[in-house]
Amino acid sequence: MPFNTKAFNTHIGPRRFLHQVLHTSIPPPFPIPIMAITPSTPKRRVRHSLPAVLMRAGTSKGLFIHRSHLPQTQDEWATPLLAAMGSRYNDARQIDGVGGGSSVTSKVAVVAPSSRPGVDVEYTFVQVAVGSETVDLSGNCGNICSGVGPFAVQERLVAPPPGARAVDVRIFNTNTSKLIVETVHVDEDGNVEEDGDCLIPGVRGSGSEIKVAFVEPVGSMTGKLFPSGERSEKIVVEEVRALGDFAVDVTLIDSANPFVLVDAQSLPAPLRGQPADSPLALEVAEAIRRRGAVRMGLAATIEAAGLVRGTPKLAYLSRPSADENTMAKEAADIRVQAYSMGKPHPSLQLTGGVTLASAVITEGTVAHRIAGGEGSTLQTEGIPTPRRTPSPVEGALKSPAGEVLGGSLTGEHNAGRTVRIKHGSGTMDVEVWAHEGAEGVAVDRCVVTRTARRLFEGNVLYYS
Repeated sequence: MPFNTKAFNTHIGPRRFLHQVLHTSIPPPFPIPIMAITPSTPKRRVRHSLPAVLMRAGTSKGLFIHRSHLPQTQDEWATPLLAAMGSRYNDARQIDGVGGGSSVTSKVAVVAPSSRPGVDVEYTFVQVAVGSETVDLSGNCGNICSGVGPFAVQERLVAPPPGARAVDVRIFNTNTSKLIVETVHVDEDGNVEEDGDCLIPGVRGSGSEIKVAFVEPVGSMTGKLFPSGERSEKIVVEEVRALGDFAVDVTLIDSANPFVLVDAQSLPAPLRGQPADSPLALEVAEAIRRRGAVRMGLAATIEAAGLVRGTPKLAYLSRPSADENTMAKEAADIRVQAYSMGKPHPSLQLTGGVTLASAVITEGTVAHRIAGGEGSTLQTEGIPTPRRTPSPVEGALKSPAGEVLGGSLTGEHNAGRTVRIKHGSGTMDVEVWAHEGAEGVAVDRCVVTRTARRLFEGNVLYYS
């Protein structure tokens, strides 16, 4: 039956009301869907408002939150943080939150004033998982940490001295019980200078330079630089069926964060041509990481190691190619492919830079062997002799509990030596101060340059 336009427009035109359409004497030539409207049901969830600042800190991005705005106990943090980031219901896209769908954009810094002697603020790092409803507080994030100093000044948790153009912010990281000192530039009114000419690989655009000093970073979770007691060793992996049993050369080290450093040349031959994110490469990386966790005493079993993705971290080490060093302004000492939460890291964790630099200057490690090979740029004479290099807090005292008191780092950033690390987004320079201790090289501090800025400040709304 042909469509009767005239009849439709005359009797049930679009300007008539629904009851007129339903009671017309001439039925329409097609069925009209009627939507059933049911009474609204009572709200089953409560909307919450979480004050927060979203910051880009180094090559990471995350929420910065006052400790007072979260529940009293850390066990209760998971619900608001998972919801705020969008990781509820195991959403890998984090579409219902402010997370960016990757490990480097799903991070949280919780900051509070400190009552510890010689410390300005306390900071807890939280890695919010992407694609699973879990949070990890087992380690620190150096990139996110680089935003804590500016945040503390901007939030008036730290007041710069009158007339000062730079301020040292002393930060106690609760994840690792370690001190980080950040030198932040301020204007004549004491406001943070975010804009500047400093460039860091992995970030397009410049900013004001922030010096991040990891003070005595050794033993962040294990209490030792080499938790297994060995500077290098072989780990046998049996869990990858496609490859069978194989062994890799590793250094298990804990400086700023626990890391499994792997000599890439010792990986099984079928893996060397694989992309870093191929299913086989990811399976191998996780298998090595879990074995390293057990060997370092961070997990009792392989299965238990799989439950904590944040630590230890893992990185493959290799020599920079001749072409890379030829094209670079300054030759790199070593090349790295790091992994974060089971995925290839686009650049390098800041704590990874500290860890790797600590390994490079220490004889007997996989990193030292790779960086010090034939044709290497590594200057072994730059490694401190038994005569001690200056302390990061020269003249400081320590309380009976071991907290650092007094001292200043402003203007004290001439390193004993610099380790240059090539990664996927560029090169990271790590300034290392160390001295010869009873058990070899002892790391006093590692200093890395970062930039950071606020992206928004307000409230994150979520339901529970």
